[in-house]
Amino acid sequence: MSDITTRLMSLKDGIEELAALAARDQADAARRLVATLNASIDQAIRDATGSQDIAESKPKRMPVPRDPVEKCPRCTLRSFTFQKNTAREAEGGYEALYRCSSCGHEDWREVG
Repeated sequence: MSDITTRLMSLKDGIEELAALAARDQADAARRLVATLNASIDQAIRDATGSQDIAESKPKRMPVPRDPVEKCPRCTLRSFTFQKNTAREAEGGYEALYRCSSCGHEDWREVG
């Protein structure tokens, strides 16, 4: 459930950034669209988590790795890349999904 919540909250942040980039002549329309989309996302989060208060379930900004490309543990090529918007809470910190663009190996790695 929290993985879905994290992805939806990341989507919500992206929508707000997009609204900030809107031209001045379309700013009102952009704000209305953002409000509509945010309400839809909030409802989806409530449905997924069963929570009534979105503010309490809003996750912190997820960390990104310092180096998004690492050596793959399977094929040993330097093509094991961090997958954006996949960070999640784990024991003692955060972890993110990495995928090798050569052999397709996937694994969760600690970040931040």
